[in-house]
Amino acid sequence: MRQNIMPASSIQHRAPKTWNKIVITVDPCMSEAVTAYLAQLTGSGLEISAPENILESTKDFRMTRENITAYLPFASHGHAKKIVAEQTRKVEEFLARISLIFPDCLPPLLHNEIIREEDWGKKWKSFFTSFQVTPSLTIQPSWEETGGKKGKKHHVIVMDPGLAFGTGHHASTQLALLLLEQVFQESGDQLSRTLDVGTGSGILAIGCSLFGAGEVLAIDTDSDAVETAQQNILKNRLADRVTVSNRDVTLLKPGFHIVVANITHDILAELAAHLTNLLHQGGFLVLSGILNGDQEQSIRQIYAEHGLRFLKNLNKDEWAALLFQK
Repeated sequence: MRQNIMPASSIQHRAPKTWNKIVITVDPCMSEAVTAYLAQLTGSGLEISAPENILESTKDFRMTRENITAYLPFASHGHAKKIVAEQTRKVEEFLARISLIFPDCLPPLLHNEIIREEDWGKKWKSFFTSFQVTPSLTIQPSWEETGGKKGKKHHVIVMDPGLAFGTGHHASTQLALLLLEQVFQESGDQLSRTLDVGTGSGILAIGCSLFGAGEVLAIDTDSDAVETAQQNILKNRLADRVTVSNRDVTLLKPGFHIVVANITHDILAELAAHLTNLLHQGGFLVLSGILNGDQEQSIRQIYAEHGLRFLKNLNKDEWAALLFQK
């Protein structure tokens, strides 16, 4: 299989980048609108998580809030301060408007900071340690020595997140991996071609390959995600089985035995026809990045209308992952 792998040297030697990291703590009622706005503004992936440190410290408040994190790139020279101020002002104006639409919700909180690429690895190393994410899968950073479980029935993913999301810590990633593990255990012999849409760090694509997929295509429109995924695939010695690309999902040809997408509700809804069409008859679709409740029911209904049969769901915290079959 022909590979689309960028040499590690070409990634490591490019000029370091700088980002305006924006973290918005919102009431879940605003989450969908804020996520859609930031996704359009950045043109890349977002991170949604439970807030750890916010001004109000009661347990009930934390349970009803979530952080949406986005990274806006800018040049670290010239009028950097002016650019960051303008980017932040636009977001603040949007949040002011959205607060008027949701007057009964707690107002959103915005925090931003400058992130330089050369400091990124140091921040990850301060807290990212190996952990078991599914019964047969452990995630391990490359700077740790190999240890713990490993064998025919237990796999280890060596993972450096870089500036792309997906370390296995987030509930949506864990739920997707759990569903994938179950599908491969039950139907692995029938699942030779796999597609990972919005691959991020490449963790789901790597997981599929370790679970038994013969051929995996991982795609993402974010150039940093493509670079990070390529490096992680090389670290796990899977370049002969996993291809990373920035190809448009709407231009891919059908015939995948399993498709997985861990992205936002709105994008999953928008891609329903395309993802359904990409599946081989009898193939499986794993969807994650969906909030419990209205979003979960919405995705179930949309994909049922496209002819897919709902098989099961998994839930953790406020997140859900769904399994369908064509």
